[in-house]
Amino acid sequence: MSSLINKTSNGKVFIISLIILAFFLRTRHLSTDLLFHRDQGLHSLSIWNITHQSKMSLLGHPSDVDGLTHAPIYYWLMLPSYALFQGSPVAASLFQITLEVMSLPFLYLGIKKLFNRKTALLTLLVYSVSYGGIGLSRWLVNVTPILPLTNILLFLLTHNPKVFITSLVVGIITQLNAAIGVFLFPFLFWFYRSRLNLKTIGLILLGFLAPALPLIVFELRHNFVITQAVLNFSSQTGHGLGLTLGVFATNLSVLLTEINKVIFYPYFYFSTILFFFGLYKIRKLEHSKLIYAFLLIPFLGLSLFQRGAIGFFFVSLIYLSTAVAVYGLQTLNRLLSSVLIILIITLNLTSLSNVYQPNNALTPIGNANIITIQDRKNIIDFMYQTAEGEQFSGWFYTIPYFQEEVWDHMFNYSAEPKYGYLPEATTGFSPNDLETSKMFFSVYEPDEDQPVKLESWQKEAVKNFGTTTKELTSRDLHVSLHSWLP
Repeated sequence: MSSLINKTSNGKVFIISLIILAFFLRTRHLSTDLLFHRDQGLHSLSIWNITHQSKMSLLGHPSDVDGLTHAPIYYWLMLPSYALFQGSPVAASLFQITLEVMSLPFLYLGIKKLFNRKTALLTLLVYSVSYGGIGLSRWLVNVTPILPLTNILLFLLTHNPKVFITSLVVGIITQLNAAIGVFLFPFLFWFYRSRLNLKTIGLILLGFLAPALPLIVFELRHNFVITQAVLNFSSQTGHGLGLTLGVFATNLSVLLTEINKVIFYPYFYFSTILFFFGLYKIRKLEHSKLIYAFLLIPFLGLSLFQRGAIGFFFVSLIYLSTAVAVYGLQTLNRLLSSVLIILIITLNLTSLSNVYQPNNALTPIGNANIITIQDRKNIIDFMYQTAEGEQFSGWFYTIPYFQEEVWDHMFNYSAEPKYGYLPEATTGFSPNDLETSKMFFSVYEPDEDQPVKLESWQKEAVKNFGTTTKELTSRDLHVSLHSWLP
């Protein structure tokens, strides 16, 4: 493996080959097997409303903290891909993947500076074929653009960066996901500590706050409601901020799990040992302090969340963590190192069927139900083909409960252009409210957390609209035609 890398001219052929390979692996079966759940529907519908209803806003997507909303940076970034391809989530995902793979040379240059050329090339190789990395790249949400931005950030930090530009990248990351970016902010003060003066502090603040300008304007107009939400969250017992040993240990386990997904899934202990071995071996490197600080400061910041971090909160640490593990592996006996690299590559490639089917997709955020964009199209086609041009209505049982943006977008983007009309009603109605519908459908997905709730909903559908006369299942989605007659 090492000899192959060394034979390539300056690694250029190898890097280009990896970019092509990474793009192919990330886009294979994308048009049918793109996972499409609530978050994907929420973002897609919001951008659809901008392009088709001119609903511009100073606010973007919400966060996990009640009342805390991001600036519309993600919507602005994704707007061209949605607009050019008539609201296609597949086109949007393809755009995100392209951004990531085109940023891999920045990752190479950053890792090369921090470690060495060999570590940089091997890191690119491991990440290009990574089961977890590919799954993350295909995740159509606001988190995914942080991947290429992190690569750019690592490049900037290692190549005489301008303060404003570096801080601007961190600011954009923060407006894509506050939990990920906000704790990179104190890292900037550590990084520029040797020349920290009023000018540097001003440039850091200016760059960091520039992407948040729409939020600042909104705050000034609405009595700082978002700031109040943040302060309220910070003071909540058990859900706010505070550092405890238990949360620290939990978050460490979460971080190691995310690293394992990228390197040697599902063999957690091997990836963990390799990562900590790498942390030990890098201690004598010229840029060891930078590596430690980049990993440690955001991790400690995220450990302040008393409820614990979610896996994707550590997405900005994945590339550098992978490089640390690869460097540790690289310091082993040459034969052993080569065998382990081949084993890692083989294991990752043989796991990819779970991404492409996806029968057990390694999703960045847990969802017991596996629903692709093709599954939703199958359900919609069943309803329209059964209706045969007649008007119909439906109830939709979604998880999270009754947040139906995903179905609203599918009807707008996929159904209306194909069939020429929308359902009369899709939520909040009874039989007496329907004026033109000739048929009624109920659509649901399994509810492992609250099966009784789903059962009650199904009984209510039968009570209001009659028994099931025809049905279809597409993976974890189920649709039923009821015997109701208007």
